[in-house]
Amino acid sequence: MVKKSPVFGIDIDINTLYSHRMKIMDYITNDYKALDLDANVVDVKLFFRYLPFTHFPIVENGKLIGMLAQADIVHLPKDDSPLHKLQHFFKFYKTDVPDSCLDLIGLFAQNDTDILPVTDDKNNYLGYFELDEIIRLFYNSPLFKQGSTTLIIEKETTNFFMSEIAQIIETNNITLLGMYISKITDNHTQITLRLDTEEVNEVIQSLRRYEYEVITESKNDLLIEELKDRSEYLNKFLNI
Repeated sequence: MVKKSPVFGIDIDINTLYSHRMKIMDYITNDYKALDLDANVVDVKLFFRYLPFTHFPIVENGKLIGMLAQADIVHLPKDDSPLHKLQHFFKFYKTDVPDSCLDLIGLFAQNDTDILPVTDDKNNYLGYFELDEIIRLFYNSPLFKQGSTTLIIEKETTNFFMSEIAQIIETNNITLLGMYISKITDNHTQITLRLDTEEVNEVIQSLRRYEYEVITESKNDLLIEELKDRSEYLNKFLNI
């Protein structure tokens, strides 16, 4: 089954999307049991001492209550106080069924954590994602295939178009593996491109003809190499 994306107007294979979701859900782990609300401070401090997590889930009767940060408990006195007396430290965040690794990585960054709890629609705790595993999954995508190149380009914010960039690249018979807006200022926007080639000189020159500034320095950028040669020649001439 295929449907049109309401955002980008591109065709999306629903079966492929569902399969991708299932692949991500395969990375849910329960290697370490969630902390119970009745656990005491001594046990939790020992847990964080031997496991290098920034946070860990707290549950009660199978429901996610919140996330406890190692930094919030490490300096507490070692006593038998139960966690339910420390709920003012808890931070609540979670995910259910993510659409992509990017969704997850965004949540990891937003919450400054290396553990992301997973629940169903009734807040029943299912397990957690680990940041390292999701990054590995993301790294295995075609975006990072060997022999590809990253370019960062910039143009006035009011005068650039994603469709134009894609057309420039594809006109040079290069496959665009991905692109995203990596920086926005009041006047300019930077776009990061991932190209399925190491030979990028022609596309760099094409982008410049359309008034895109190439921020990254590529070893295959003939214009940069020519300017360097001229600069070296000028320096030698001035030092004569």
